[in-house]
Amino acid sequence: MTAPQSGLNIRLFDQDSPRAAELLRELHDGVLRPSFRREEYISPAVIHPGGRPALIACADDGQVIGGALGELYPVSGVLLLGYLAIRPGFRGKGVGSVLMTALRKRWLEPDTLTVLEMDDPRYHAPHPDHGDPEARLRFYGAAGVWLLAIPYFQPRLRSDLPRGYHLLLGVIPPAGAVPPAAIPAQQVRAFLLEYFEDCEGDRVRDDAEVQRLLDACRGPEIDLVRVEDIGRVPTGG
Repeated sequence: MTAPQSGLNIRLFDQDSPRAAELLRELHDGVLRPSFRREEYISPAVIHPGGRPALIACADDGQVIGGALGELYPVSGVLLLGYLAIRPGFRGKGVGSVLMTALRKRWLEPDTLTVLEMDDPRYHAPHPDHGDPEARLRFYGAAGVWLLAIPYFQPRLRSDLPRGYHLLLGVIPPAGAVPPAAIPAQQVRAFLLEYFEDCEGDRVRDDAEVQRLLDACRGPEIDLVRVEDIGRVPTGG
């Protein structure tokens, strides 16, 4: 697969590739770890695909230059695009577009809600390693992502880490699909509870911060807004 913006010849590998474990290790060590803030990323103890959806982008010389990792939450039926990142030096060259196009074709089902987390550019400044939140928001908007109008924050990924505040939760529609004006609040609420419990344990049910987030999902539906209408997304912790 070729990225037309740069002429790069990009080879994609997934979780079923014989080289998956090797490529995932390079993705974690060389791309993901330096691309995210400490509270947004932890390296797994064991690098193994484990059936979870993965896409790894390699250049002609075999170097891993980007990748995407997903996680399915079975109770809520929600797929989280946990990470999508490009190696510094290859950003802006079409690698991200190749990955987004591929994962929408390979991972997304019409009846599966697929979400992703983004830094809110109203609070997070550009960073030489972590990237530019404004540029990332434009990229996802061009890829068809819409924003859920809730005051989102990320759970602790490890007990010694803080939660990730001032984030956005986006929805990725399947290729060719027109996103609805709103998403059933019950499914979003179920995902958030499942996600937070998976990361922090069932004590989150008594956590005031988490309860405020869940309370924002108590209506029948949650509005979806275009990325250019980010002002309609309430801000939270």
